[in-house]
Amino acid sequence: MLLDISPLTPIQFPLLDKFYRAQRSPMRIGRAERAWVARSGGEVVAGVCLTPVAHGYWLTGLLVAPAYRNGGLATALLGRLRAQVSGPIWLFCHPDLQEFYERSGYRACEQLPEALADRLASYRRHKRLIAMVNGGAVAYG
Repeated sequence: MLLDISPLTPIQFPLLDKFYRAQRSPMRIGRAERAWVARSGGEVVAGVCLTPVAHGYWLTGLLVAPAYRNGGLATALLGRLRAQVSGPIWLFCHPDLQEFYERSGYRACEQLPEALADRLASYRRHKRLIAMVNGGAVAYG
């Protein structure tokens, strides 16, 4: 299966929102500044978003269509965006996904930019989440 992983231009962002809706996901591109998709035969089969925060980015919206899961596509997407973006990349994930993200170079972290720390505290009222970072230690607090 030949897949093309590429960044979207802002005018193409609706393609990713369309993919999220087609997957019946509540994810949306929202305030993201950058997005990547994987395509198979021109059809979007996976995507991920980055939103600027502090001196880095917040990763959201990583989703792979069910038929394409467990084949390394999410790992390839993470690798592509990491190669094209400098600075730390933070994310929040369910503890069950920690090992997956660790294999892609992320590590659990407690220190976050204030905007993310506030958001995580709010999310933790309803969900079990951990914060992770890739791309260097940055001190906040």
